[in-house]
Amino acid sequence: MTEELVPAELFDEDYLWFMEELLEARSDAEVETILRLLDLSPGAEVLDAPCGHGRIANRVAGRGWQVAGLDSSRLFLDIARSRAPEGVEYLQGDLRDMPFEGRFDAAINWFSSFGYFDDEGNRRVLEGFRRALKPGGVLLLEQASREMLVANIPPSGQAVWMTERGDDLQIDKVTFDPVAGRSNTERIIVRDGRVRRTGFSLAQPTAAELAVMLREAGFEDVRALDESGGEFTTRSRRLLLVATSA
Repeated sequence: MTEELVPAELFDEDYLWFMEELLEARSDAEVETILRLLDLSPGAEVLDAPCGHGRIANRVAGRGWQVAGLDSSRLFLDIARSRAPEGVEYLQGDLRDMPFEGRFDAAINWFSSFGYFDDEGNRRVLEGFRRALKPGGVLLLEQASREMLVANIPPSGQAVWMTERGDDLQIDKVTFDPVAGRSNTERIIVRDGRVRRTGFSLAQPTAAELAVMLREAGFEDVRALDESGGEFTTRSRRLLLVATSA
């Protein structure tokens, strides 16, 4: 498996066309959950990576914390900066090579933003978060529950999810490889009379597997929670991992 598994066109203007309204509608509630779980002190510094178009980072900054966002997309960063309150720092870069050392009190990896690389690349992402945090700093990582994903794959072996906006469609055809522990998605964009196809692969570790990866990267006191911050179970829709930098 090659290391480069994220097509450059995956997170682009089409992605925002279909997803931005849905994401913005849930952002306020998600930030409330994030801040409650992180329990930040006044003046704390927070890293949001990848930060996308700034929907989480700008809201956290608006609540009074010092925030930096890292993302590989220039388009998303331009949008984030245009909407940012004063003092938010946005940088373009690769999650596998985070340019921070012992700076942050907390770090956020939100909305299934982990797992896009091969095993080595994913390990480097977690190690980068650990380096970016101060000793005792907290990482909050959120992703889809693997158990729930597998439960929603029909007997045919392929799930199909569709997002509509007007006459435009985003269709995701998703399979799961239980040996590799990865979901594989073919994305079909139908917009303004044109059709575009792309694909991506995403590691889907269980809570236990991800906890091991975090400990190997230098974290301790790893806790698994559901989307509300309650107990994680096989019925939970989302998985939140809270881990402390050693």
